[in-house]
Amino acid sequence: MNLQKALQILSLSRRKSSEYIFNKGIKVNGILIKKPWYELKDNDLIEFENQIYKVSEILKITQNKVYYLFNKPKNVLCTFKDNFGRTTIQDLIKDKIKERVFYVGRLDYDAQGVLLLTNDGNLANYLLRPENKVVKIYHVLIDGIPSKEDLLKLENGIVLEDGYKTLKAHVSLIKKMEKLSLIKINIHEGKKRQIKLMFKALGFSVLELTRVKFGPWGIEIVPHPGDIKKIDIKYDLPNKAMRTQ
Repeated sequence: MNLQKALQILSLSRRKSSEYIFNKGIKVNGILIKKPWYELKDNDLIEFENQIYKVSEILKITQNKVYYLFNKPKNVLCTFKDNFGRTTIQDLIKDKIKERVFYVGRLDYDAQGVLLLTNDGNLANYLLRPENKVVKIYHVLIDGIPSKEDLLKLENGIVLEDGYKTLKAHVSLIKKMEKLSLIKINIHEGKKRQIKLMFKALGFSVLELTRVKFGPWGIEIVPHPGDIKKIDIKYDLPNKAMRTQ
């Protein structure tokens, strides 16, 4: 198995795995490698996203797929190691999940909500590709009261500070308070810090951000911060059909 194939198993698409290796490189037995075609041995150790994997373990991943839903609390990093001692998802799952897993669809440090943990790279690739229109629903608490025109701008796509225009979204006002608003927003893409940047483009700050649905999986399955539940997923990617058992 070559290095590119190993990264594909660990969640990246074929194109992105090549780009990752060329641009960042992967440490194999402590040596930085930037060749996607680099051949690995079963006892080699590779470092990816702050985790160390033995190649023989990666091969096992292709045989035994596991799926967990996790309600990530606020002030927890979506990573498995932090050099500054901050709490990571690894700290919260290490005594509850025995398998090597990765997260699908990261959440910001101060955000909370539904996160899928798995070792199924094929499913992860499918869920993260915008053209597959996998739903992501958020409840967003902002400072201020948006107008109908503001909500319409979010729905039709809004230009972010880097010039990127977001895809169309479904947006509704859940609750209006004296100086705050709770907004429901449904998107099918996942740019870094996208929700915060969308509201920033309108002059609002996001005070709280909760993902209440990711694909077919809702927060009611793991209703409390820190909750973890193992689920069975049956899917047929060519037909874009997924269901939880």
